[in-house]
Amino acid sequence: MNYLICVYKWSARDLRKVTVAMLKSWLCDNVKKINYVQDFLLNWGNVNKTEQKIIMVHTEDSDKLIDFLSKNFPQIERITIA
Repeated sequence: MNYLICVYKWSARDLRKVTVAMLKSWLCDNVKKINYVQDFLLNWGNVNKTEQKIIMVHTEDSDKLIDFLSKNFPQIERITIA
């Protein structure tokens, strides 16, 4: 059981399309969405705040899912937790 954790910055309507496409491709069997995560970034003394969504995707083959997302939905960024 592998969970792939990603960040999505675009609209919720587009995220629904991405979620449906992932599920219909049979590359994952469960998608969990966490709304309104705030990202703070320090950039040359300025703090930039953006609203994001975190999605957790359950998959058996994460390499295939990563390839699928990078080809079809480049707006999704993968998060690696150490």
